[in-house]
Formats: sequence, structure tokens, C-alpha cells
Amino acid sequence: MNYDVVSFVLAFAAAARSFAPDVWFLVRRLLGAGVRIGAETLVEQQPPSPAAPSHTASLDEGGRR
Repeated sequence: MNYDVVSFVLAFAAAARSFAPDVWFLVRRLLGAGVRIGAETLVEQQPPSPAAPSHTASLDEGGRR
């Protein structure tokens, strides 16, 4: 095996180990954003149900959160 190849493999392994936490953090953030966007899109596309309770009651009308 050539020393250049071994050097490249070791450098790549060190870089992968160094940047892996940042990459996983970004992947998790992107997946979370995708889930939120997808959920919002599904909620917008769903027609309102007449039997669904209204969640817009004010505190004066007895609504509690």
C-alpha cells in the first residue's frame, strides 16, 4: 500500500470524526424543518370539519389553556 493512500485515508478518517457531530446536528435540523413544513402543508390542505371543536375560544368565553 502506498504511503500517500494511507495518509489520505487517515486524514479523511480524522476529518470525518471531527465533523461528524456537526453533520448530524445539521441533518437533524433539516429533518425537523421538513417535518414541520410537511405538517403545516397537511393542515392547510385539510378541509375544516364541522364537528371539530373550535380552539379559538377566548378566556372570557371560558376557554382555558
